[in-house]
Formats: sequence, structure tokens, C-alpha cells
Amino acid sequence: MKPQENEILLIYNGRKSHDTKVLGYASAVQKYTVNDRNIDKNPLTETQLNQVANDMGLQILDLIDKKSDAYLNEIKDQRFSNEEMMKIVKQHPEILKTPIAMLNNTVFFVHSAYDFVNKGIEIEGIKSKSGNIYESPKRD
Repeated sequence: MKPQENEILLIYNGRKSHDTKVLGYASAVQKYTVNDRNIDKNPLTETQLNQVANDMGLQILDLIDKKSDAYLNEIKDQRFSNEEMMKIVKQHPEILKTPIAMLNNTVFFVHSAYDFVNKGIEIEGIKSKSGNIYESPKRD
């Protein structure tokens, strides 16, 4: 699950409006093609999830959306190993913090179009690397 040259691999949840908005941003990126993966319809395998975590330098728990209903109702205040968390994410993909972009040798959470711009990627209509802080959601 590595992107090719000039390709963005976007892991997103089609049930989240923010994620579909980011898919629109990614589709507007110039000089890159987008290979999107909707985890709501096609969840990541445990191997792929582990690869994403390793590429980001994170533990599986760091990839969990701690504001999601599934996390708050079923997982919060419990302890799980990385292997157990991978199985939980496979069963409940909605708890994965998304969207995640993979391009070149970089893997990152995408909070707004400016995250692409800050990686040096041009998006039509988005010029500033600093962006508009009021458009970007609060970061964890």
C-alpha cells in the first residue's frame, strides 16, 4: 500500500462529510493522481493498518478517533494491545482517525486543503502556505 510517483493515496471514511471534502481537495491537486480508499466500504487489513502506523511513526492507538461514538461507547478506558486494536479497527473502521494521505515518502492526517499546500503540493485556488487558520478544524 505504497503510492506510486505523483500519486496520492487517500484513506478516508465516506460517511464523514469532512473526509469527502478532503477527497475533493485531493482531486484538485495538480500534477498528482488520486487513489482513494473509502474504509467504510473497503476497510484496511491489519497489515495495511500496521503499515500506516509504522509509516507515520505512531502506535495503532494513535490512529484512533477518540471522539468517535464507537470509541466512546466501546473502547474508552479499556486497555488493548496493538494487535487487539488492529482487530477492533478492522471490525469498526469508523474509529480510525481519517483522512490520511500517503504521498512520496510522507504519510499525514489531512485537516484541510492547506495540509497539502504545506507539503508543497499545488491545489487550484489555494495559494497560501499559511492558509486560513479559521477554516482548519482544531487539531489534536
